[in-house]
Amino acid sequence: MSRAGSRLLILVLCLNFPREAEPCPGACVCYSEPKITISCQQQGLGAIPAEIPVQTQRIFLHSNRIALIKSTSFTSCRNMSILWIHSNNISLIEPGAFYGLDKLEELDLSDNMNLRSISPSTFQGLVHLHTLHLDRCGLLELSTGLFRGLFSLQYLYLQDNNLQNLLDDTFLDLANLTYLFLHGNRIKSLSENVFRGLINLDRLLLHQNRVSMVHHRAFHDLGKVMTVYLFNNNLTVLSGETMAPLVSLQYLRLNGNQWLCDCQARSLWDWFKQFKGSSSELECHLPAHLAGRDLKRLQSSDLEGCIDPSSQIRTSVFSTKTRSGKLATAEPPLNPQDSSRKCCQPEMDKSFIYEAKAKAGPSSHSSRASPNNPLKDKENMAKTKYQVEMDSSKNSSNKQINDSPFGTFPSAVDPPLTNLKPEFLGPIEPSTVPTKKRQGCSRKNKSRSQCRIAQPTQSATGDGEGLLQVPLAQVALCPLRC
Repeated sequence: MSRAGSRLLILVLCLNFPREAEPCPGACVCYSEPKITISCQQQGLGAIPAEIPVQTQRIFLHSNRIALIKSTSFTSCRNMSILWIHSNNISLIEPGAFYGLDKLEELDLSDNMNLRSISPSTFQGLVHLHTLHLDRCGLLELSTGLFRGLFSLQYLYLQDNNLQNLLDDTFLDLANLTYLFLHGNRIKSLSENVFRGLINLDRLLLHQNRVSMVHHRAFHDLGKVMTVYLFNNNLTVLSGETMAPLVSLQYLRLNGNQWLCDCQARSLWDWFKQFKGSSSELECHLPAHLAGRDLKRLQSSDLEGCIDPSSQIRTSVFSTKTRSGKLATAEPPLNPQDSSRKCCQPEMDKSFIYEAKAKAGPSSHSSRASPNNPLKDKENMAKTKYQVEMDSSKNSSNKQINDSPFGTFPSAVDPPLTNLKPEFLGPIEPSTVPTKKRQGCSRKNKSRSQCRIAQPTQSATGDGEGLLQVPLAQVALCPLRC
């Protein structure tokens, strides 16, 4: 080989010689396959390590004692696609902390109970983010514009916080969102435009809140929703008009509410007659002679007339301890639109109209002791606590790292509903209501009363009578229809 050729070979070898790898931060483990990763979990770190290698794609900082995310913590990590920083003591995220991370796809900030509030500009620019965990962060509110520009977001976890109100258009930019988890908060009402923009939402979980009022247009953009959970709230009425936009709905749970089964329930009862999906029972709380009955299985005649809830006192199997430890008592419907309707009754003193006298009949389906047994009453007071946990390792503090997509859901194919735990889907039952020819009307209407037993999925029916005393002046205004 000539001298010129040797020099050329040496030059090529020098150009292709690998540069010295950047040092791995102390207390961390670094590896490059399948992606460049820094793993620093469970190291007792009080701050985010400095000098994170520029080429890092995945950073795991969970289960430490980090209290602050500075605006300069990740300025060099422009290639980062996954950041887990859950299960720390984070109380402040400085503005701009995630600025420039336009390749970030998954961000997990869950289990930071002292976070409480997040600046509206925190997530700006994260145009490829598809999974965001903000569950169990002690959040008191969602700032206006917090999710603005997150057009790729598909999974949003907000459960188990202290949220009391959701502002209109909070999720306006999230047109690709498919799963929205809001259960385990303190949300009291759902306004007209609270879910505006969620045109591709598939699953909406709102159970175990304090929802007492749902605007009749609250679900107007949710035409693709297949699952709605509203169990264990404070609902007493819900109109069929409210449910009408949910044309793709297949799974509905409304149990654990104190339903008012009178004329205000008729539109919901009518909606259930055409609903082809599956739902839980809707156990009536009032009137007393229908207590324990499933609203869907009532006859049309059962829903005639409107009661005055203040004159109906019930502390039976539907009375359950509130979060403050006190027993819930019967209250008037909290929906201002529905409660204003008095059907055919004029505005007058109605305290004498209804007097309900219920007889406990023998059970036709169970040989258990009578519900009048005080020990059984005490047992029936207990309510089953429904727990819904996603079958995903991301939602626990002991998250496992492997070479899979690290808890992310594939962007193309959503996980099927059948993969969820059985308790997530059940108990559900067909919502079809058997039709029955109405019998002739009489002033003394007979009805069925149902006695709840310890198992919430079983029921025992018995015969009973409810005495309805209507003044003659009311008969002319409210003729009986046969």
